[in-house]
Order: sequence, then structure tokens, then C-alpha cells
Amino acid sequence: MNLIDPKKALEKIEGVVETKSYLNKLKLIKNLYTKGSNTAGEMCNEVGISLPTVNSLLSDLMASGEIIKHGRAESQGGRKPDLYKLAEDSFYIISVDINKFRMRTCIYNSANQAVTEVSMLKIQLNNEKETFDKICDFILAHKNNSGLPDEKIIAVGISMPGLIDSVNGVNYTYLKFGKKNLLDNFESKLGRRVFLENDARAMTLAEFKFGHNDQYKNVLGIFIGWGIGLGILIDGKIYHGASGFAGEFSHSPIFESRDITCSCGKKGCLESVASGTAIVRMAKAAIENDPDSILARMARENEGEVEPFLVVDAALAGDQRAITILSDAGLDLGRGISILIQLLNPELIIIGGSVAEAKQYLITPIQQALNIYAMAKARENTELALYKLGKEVGLLGGVAVVNEKIFGEILN
Repeated sequence: MNLIDPKKALEKIEGVVETKSYLNKLKLIKNLYTKGSNTAGEMCNEVGISLPTVNSLLSDLMASGEIIKHGRAESQGGRKPDLYKLAEDSFYIISVDINKFRMRTCIYNSANQAVTEVSMLKIQLNNEKETFDKICDFILAHKNNSGLPDEKIIAVGISMPGLIDSVNGVNYTYLKFGKKNLLDNFESKLGRRVFLENDARAMTLAEFKFGHNDQYKNVLGIFIGWGIGLGILIDGKIYHGASGFAGEFSHSPIFESRDITCSCGKKGCLESVASGTAIVRMAKAAIENDPDSILARMARENEGEVEPFLVVDAALAGDQRAITILSDAGLDLGRGISILIQLLNPELIIIGGSVAEAKQYLITPIQQALNIYAMAKARENTELALYKLGKEVGLLGGVAVVNEKIFGEILN
């Protein structure tokens, strides 16, 4: 069954019955990809197809290898119904995780499991076509070296920073060149459907789908790397806002009294005092003041480069200056988060990203700030938690975006 380009597949199908059968098969495949496994009866209710038709389509899809039986579900009285799931080699997704200075890519199967090693490339994210070509060439090389059947690699999920309108496929911050939008450029170059999303939203969706098992419906994901990203889930759905820019929390000028200019040009933004970039700025000053510290030694071992993860590692190794830097950033971050709690009243706030690897050195001061600045009633029903997916969250963000949107252009 052709899943690479359902629109083209439909153009080649003749007859109303054959077209309806193809679309109904897509519905079953999407249902199982989203849910993991399901019974015929539940699929019948959820996708709006009669049970005899579901059973017939399942037989066809098992014969062609897309679907397999997966044990039995709990009995609701009587015989336990069969469970179905996608075969792990039904199709594959390329996931791409891009930040300002690096990109990573990996291929995942239809069970959301990595089937290749993660490849990493250093880049300088900007608006040059050469950078775009470099990114695409790296993705294509990873695909070609995977040894997987080309016809089974059906889509690419890309998580990256910037002001992204994922509906119209535009990144207003990075990779702006030519007349086509970024999504069209990617699809032309990669020869696959591409699903593009802001990194914080993608990572929040990944934590929701794969980390916290849909336990909460109103969730904020705050990811601290070089910048600070915010993803907002309302009633289990990513909130984009009117133009796709919801979540630009880091550029809120909360600290106008501080004479620090942010990358956006304003002074006193949260990002200018609590992001990885701010942490690196403070770390460099600390190294100048104490060149014999653990932090300074680690920087020398890293060829003189100071990065957010280095400050975290130094804090975990007991460097007091690094611990203080992270504590100060956490207090400022908590002050900003207290505003979000009072505006959005979330059930869960997930703290993730490379700086969150500091764990208690970041979480404790955030909680202290919430105790000071957030209203008690709003705060007491909000859980604060570290991300569960760890360093894989960025790549799983690309997978989650595909999982959420795949076949939507045909079935919605």
C-alpha cells in the first residue's frame, strides 16, 4: 500500500469503491499509529466504519503486511477480543532535531522505536541557502546509509527553533531564502512529506504522547537550551495561536531593571537572564574570576568552548560557581513561570532541555520562586516535573509531530 504520497495514490485509483477502501485503510493505519494497538470493535467506533468492513480491511492489511495481531484485549464479558497493531516495518519516519549549532537525525519505525544510530552534524543556523542544502544533504545521506527500503520511508518530522507557522510551513526566523516557503523547500529537496514544528512545541508534544502517557490534558513544556522554548497543550492539543507564534514566553520583558540586551533587541527579557546563552555568559565571567575552578578546567578540556551542558556538568561535579549560576537562572525562570501558572492554570509543567539535566540545582530554585510569586491556589494544583524523555526528546519531538499530523491532509 502506497503511504509515501496518498494524494498521488488516490489519483491513480479508479472507482468509488476502490477509493473508499484506500481511505478507510488509511484511517485504520492512522488509528493504530496514534494509539499503538486497538481492537476491531474500538476502531469501528473511533473511525466510523462498520465492524464487517473493519474486519475485511484488517484482513487485507494483514495479508499485505502492514498490520499484525497483538494478543487479546481485556474481556468486557465473553470472549476476549483480538488486539491489532502496526507491524514494526509498516513504514519509517525520519526525525530531525535542529538547534542553533547542531542537528541530529535518526529513523524511527511505526512503533516509534529508533532503528538507526543518531547522526550529528555541527551547523550554524542562519538564512543561507547553503545551510539549508547542508541540512538536506545530511538527512538524505542518513536515509541512504540506513539500508531501509526507500519506499517504506514515508515522511520527515523536523523540530527546530524560530517563529514557526507550521500550518503554512514558514519559519520567520531561520532558513528564509527564495520564493518558496521552508516546508515546500524541504519537500522538494527530500522527496517526502515533511512536517515542520517549533522545537518547544514538538518536545512538549513528545512528552505528552510518549513520556507522560496522556495523563494530563493541560500542560506546559518549558525547554531550556541555548534559548527558552514554551509549548502549550490545551485539552490535549498543541496551541499555536492565531499566527502560529504562541509560546514566545522567553521574550517577555520581565526584568526591565536589568541592563542586559536580549537577542530580540529588547532589554530585560527572560531569555537574557535565564537561558543557556545567559548561563554561558555568566559562566565565562566566573571562569575569568577563578581560572582554577572545576568549571574552568572542564572548559579547557572542551577546547575552550563553554556550552550550557558544561555548566551543568560542573555543577553536578560540585563547582560552587556553576551551582550559583544555575540557582540564579532557576529563580528568574520560576518568576516567569509563576505568571504562566496564573494565566493558564496548567495541571503539569514539564521542565526539559540540556540545562534541565542539572536536576535539583535548577528545579529547587524554580520551586522556591513559585512559592514566592505564584498565587497559592493556582500553584497548589500544578505539578512541576522534569522531562522523562531526556536527550532523546528533540528527536522524539519530530516523531510526535508526524504521529499527530500524518494523513491529516487526506482524512480531515
